[in-house]
Parts: sequence; C-alpha cells; structure tokens
Amino acid sequence: MLRISSLILIAVVLATVLTGPLYLHAQEGEAAPAAAEPAAAQPAAQASTPAPKPDGLRVNEPGEYGFVNPLFLLMYWALFLCWVYSTTWISQDTEVLKLPQARWVSLNFWPFFLLSWAFVALVPFFLGFPFAIALYAVPLGMYVSKRNALVDPHLRVLTRDHIRFVISRLSGGKMDAERKEPWQMGPRVELIAQGASGETNNANLYNARKASDAYVWVKELVAEVHERRANKILMDYGKDSVQMKYFIDGVWHAGEARDRESSDLMLVLMKLIAALKPEDRRSRQQGTFGANYENAKYTCNISSQGVPTGERVLLEFSGNDRKLATLVELGMREKLLEDVKEAMLASHGMFIFSARPEGGLSTLFSLGIGSTDRLVRDFAGLEKTTSKEPEILNVGLVEYDPAKETQETHLPSLLRKQPDVLVFREIDNAVAMEVLLERAEEKNLVFTSTRAKEAVEAILRVMAIGAEPKAFAKAISASLNMRLCRRLCDKCREPFQPTPQMLQKLGIPAGRVDTLYRAGKPDPEDPKSICTKCGGIGYYGRVGIFEFVKVDDRFRKALMKQPRLETLRAAAKQAGNRTMQEEGILLAVSGVTSLEEIGRALKE
Repeated sequence: MLRISSLILIAVVLATVLTGPLYLHAQEGEAAPAAAEPAAAQPAAQASTPAPKPDGLRVNEPGEYGFVNPLFLLMYWALFLCWVYSTTWISQDTEVLKLPQARWVSLNFWPFFLLSWAFVALVPFFLGFPFAIALYAVPLGMYVSKRNALVDPHLRVLTRDHIRFVISRLSGGKMDAERKEPWQMGPRVELIAQGASGETNNANLYNARKASDAYVWVKELVAEVHERRANKILMDYGKDSVQMKYFIDGVWHAGEARDRESSDLMLVLMKLIAALKPEDRRSRQQGTFGANYENAKYTCNISSQGVPTGERVLLEFSGNDRKLATLVELGMREKLLEDVKEAMLASHGMFIFSARPEGGLSTLFSLGIGSTDRLVRDFAGLEKTTSKEPEILNVGLVEYDPAKETQETHLPSLLRKQPDVLVFREIDNAVAMEVLLERAEEKNLVFTSTRAKEAVEAILRVMAIGAEPKAFAKAISASLNMRLCRRLCDKCREPFQPTPQMLQKLGIPAGRVDTLYRAGKPDPEDPKSICTKCGGIGYYGRVGIFEFVKVDDRFRKALMKQPRLETLRAAAKQAGNRTMQEEGILLAVSGVTSLEEIGRALKE
C-alpha cells in the first residue's frame, strides 16, 4: 500500500511539473497575436514591454519552466496521507467486523488512485482539488455509515464524541476519555460489586479492575444487553466455545458463540464482583452485581451450575423495564377497560388478577389497582416484608414477616380501620381466605392475584387455597387474566391480504378486513435489509392479551356444582365473555401483532 501510494505522489508531482508549462504557455501563446498590432504602432522602446498577465493567473516568465505551487502540493500531500491511513484502516476494520473486504477496499482505493492526481495536475487547482476531496470522502463516508450501524455506540467513528476525543488527544486537552485507565476503556458501563460487606465489595471491585481485559468484556456484555433489549442471557460452556442465548421480549434467540478462553475470564470476574467463588466450577452458586449504563440501573442475578461439558450460567437483568401508566398502554382495549373498571368500582366482591409466571402479573396488579378510585375510597391491605413489588400510591399496606407471623395475625387490626377496599397480592391460607370471603360477600371489595394461564383457572386456584365452594361462589365477582405477546415492529412489518378461507377460520366476516400484518424477514444475503430498530427480529416490545370473566349467577351455579375448567369455560362463554383467542385476533386485526405470534403466545 505504501509503495503504490508513493508512486501516486511522484506521478502527481511529475504531472504537475510537466503539464504546468504547457497549460500556462498556451495562455501566453493566445495573447501574442493580439499584442502584435499595438506593438507595431508604438515606439520601439515600448515594443518589448510584456503583455499584461491575466488577473489571478500565475504565468511563467520567458525561460521559466516547471513551477509548482508549494502550498497546493502540501494540501494534496495532506489529503494523500489521510487517504493512505483511512484505506489501511478500512482493510483492517472489515476483517474484524467480517464485512466484504474486497468490495470496501476497492471502493475506497481505486477511484482516488486513478483520478485524484488527474484532477489536481490537469485541472486548475481550485476546481480539481474539491473533486479529489470528494473521491476520498464519499467512499469513506459510505463505509463509516455502514459500519457504525453495526457496532455499539462507543465503537463508532467520526461521531461528535469521537471527533471531540481525537481533537482533545491531539491538542493535549484534559478530556476524561484521554486519561482512561485500561479498565475504563470500552462502553461507559459502571460495574458495582454486591453480595458482601461494603469493604469486601470495594476490594472485590478493585481486584476485578486489575483484569482490565475481562473487565471491559463484561462491560461490553452489559452494553449488548442494553442495545438488544434482552433481560436474560444463557451461557452454555462447552469444550472449545460458549453458546450464547438472549431472552428478548419473552423469546430466546441464539447469538454468536464466544471463545472459551475469554468467556472463562469474564465468568471469573462476574463471580468475583458478585461475591461468589470463582474457582468453584461445579457447585450451584447464586449472587448479584450491579451495572449502570445510559441512565439505566441494572441489577444482575447470576446463577451458575457445573454440567458435564463445563458450566451453565444464567444472567438475569432487571431495572430497565419500560414504565407503564395505564392498562391501555399495556394493550387493553377501551371497551374492555370500561367493563373492567365497572367491576373494580363495585362496593363488594372478590376481583382476581392473574398471569403466567414471568408474565407481567406484578405490572398488571399495580396498573389495575392504579385504575381504581383510590382517592375516593379507603384502600388497605397486607404485604410481606420480603416483597419486592413496587409501591402503590394511596394504598395503606401493613407489612408482616411471613417467617414469624401470618396474615390472620394482622387482619383484626386492619379491619378495625374499616377500609372500603382490601388489597392482598396473595392470600396465604384458608383462615385468611374465610375472613376475606365473609367481607367480600357484603362489605368490602377484595383484590387478590395468582399465577394462572387463563381467567377461569385463576378462579379455581384461589378457591383451592381453602375456600368453601358455596361461600366462594357468592363472593367472587370477576377475574382478569393477561398473556404477553410481542408487538410487531412498526418499521419493518409486512402487510398482506388474507384469503377468504383464513378470515372464515378466524371468524371474521368476509370483507371486514382487507389487510393483516406479519413480521418482516430480512434477506440473509443482504445485511442492509436488517431492520435497524428491531435488529431483524420482526418484533419490538410486548403487549397484553386480556381475558376478562365477569361472574354471573349461571357461572356461580357451575362453580358450586362442577368446579372444573371445561364446565366453567362454557359458563363464561355463555355469559358473553370473550375468550383469550378472540381478544388476540382483535389485536392482530388492528395490526399490533401477527397471527403467528398470537398462536405462539397462546400455546405457552
């Protein structure tokens, strides 16, 4: 590369020297005939006076050849060195990022190599030099734009932060980035040691920073979690590599495998800052460490267990969940919300919230209680001291230690306050259930929750705590269940026209719906087709599918006589309640999600 570049520079200098006199003398030759007639009419003393030089043009004097403007040559030399450096960098960078090396190097090398010297040497400099700059800058800009879209923010070049850092480094400024220690390199992630005393945590963090390479790799892993919107990572250690899986919007996605050597160092460091035993690769260990990145504060739960092939590590990240304010933001239809609110404004009864494990029950419960009239009625309840659920405003919760006491211990004092609404995230036992059912039958509205796949199942699960069927049937008033499914990415979703057979199968009248949507699928052969928003997944974020059962007298009779899923499903349907599948189809028709995703979510 340097040899070719040197030949280019020599060619430019020679071309400028050789073509300069021809270009300039041509100007001089054209002026000679015009000056002949005035010279003949003038005195001999003035005949030898040279013709005036055109304004702004440097013309060689007689006997003067080969003039090269040193300023122009210096400007081209600076551009030339920039081109050599950037083309060499592109050659190396494409290899690291696994981009088409021949294509990008050729695009940045050949145009400048073949044409830049001609623009500078054969065309007036003030016209040719901008073209030479364009031959250099346009291909470089195309490559930078492509590679910056594929890397993490801290690895991007020619951005405002990158240019500021380079200028500061060259000028001797005191920018923070210039004074970084080795462990401070990489993304701006702050790792926080946890799991031990303050002094031990500080010592663990100090020792972790000594392994600067592994420290930066863990920071990059946290940044990757943030950029991918993942909340879990599964690392399966094999003999030579580590298989990576990312849990994004409720679905596992395979990632690129990592090498075993660097992954071992990362695991040692993560165990160290989580106050675990890095040398133990067989026993089951659990711990936590913290990480802050781009205004997000993460708590990472790390679990490791030895397996025959090596070790299996699960990293669970919490703390960057999107904050929702209403059930509508969670995905509930306005009409359904009206029915739910009507049940939540009742003077008495039992209202049950439910969802699958890790299905958003905490969010559903909090938003549901938040949608009630807490400023008009008095809300009170019991909460475990070990609970990590978010606080609900205007709800007077009394904490109790489940290891030392039960709910019925505090129920008498709680009821003496005469609240209008009782809030129990969980009902612990049959004794507490009996008291709450008695209150729910005539005096109080009781809110509770449980883990269940559907609204009817939630009713049976709460009754199984120890309720007498007749008393429970009288008290129960409504049950709301939620399933989470993925939202279609609004940037890359693809419309299609459903067939009449498909609409008939979905129960949609012909002509009612013209267009449905499905997830966009990038071309594996074309990296440019990958959506920059969802990363080629086709989905971005999650939305709730809701099933609401409003209990009527027919349902109560079935609950007392035949408390089975099939019987209660039929009774709920006869009462006019929509099924989960019907609500999901409405979401698909509105373009929020796809039929494929509805099917996946309902099969779980």
